Amino acid sequence: MRLLGLLGNPADFFEEVRREDWKPSFRFYLEVTSFLSIVTPIVNYFGVESTDFSSSYQSQILAFRLLKNTLLAQYEVYAYFIEAFLIVGFSFIMLLLLTAFSHLVFRLMGGKGPILNAWKASCYGVGPCVLGGFLPYIALFAAFYSFLIQLYVGPKILYRVEESRAILYLAVMIALTFIEMFATGTTVGF
Repeated sequence: MRLLGLLGNPADFFEEVRREDWKPSFRFYLEVTSFLSIVTPIVNYFGVESTDFSSSYQSQILAFRLLKNTLLAQYEVYAYFIEAFLIVGFSFIMLLLLTAFSHLVFRLMGGKGPILNAWKASCYGVGPCVLGGFLPYIALFAAFYSFLIQLYVGPKILYRVEESRAILYLAVMIALTFIEMFATGTTVGF
């Protein structure tokens, strides 16, 4: 069970997956994303809105806003089926953006390795989101653990970045997230 290995000891997990290609990590990502894309519309249907406090993926929030502002009026209950596909689509776009951004940052910080390292960190980093990344307030903890794996543990191990640099990067990203959240009431511009 990859998920248990990842959640139990992320550093050892990333050492173990160092030499694998892109497919196993992408398959893991698709499993987690598919799970969230099924569960999220169900909880949305029962009245739990996808917000920063109840969603660990930004794609859940984007899809819910489209659902609420446009799709529900046009497609009624069928809009929730469309929302599932939107979550998958938006999450894939965000995966590509996070992979490119992380690779660039960790190479600038002196890390070694191909963009595949950022891909693995981004794909496997979503693992904690299955632990309630669709429930109010529990999603905050899942998102934070995911954030930690994607932006600190995974890249630190895979790129062999100095501990102090990796901690500084994580601290800056957390600070920027909180500044935006308190200034605009949302994260990452959503």
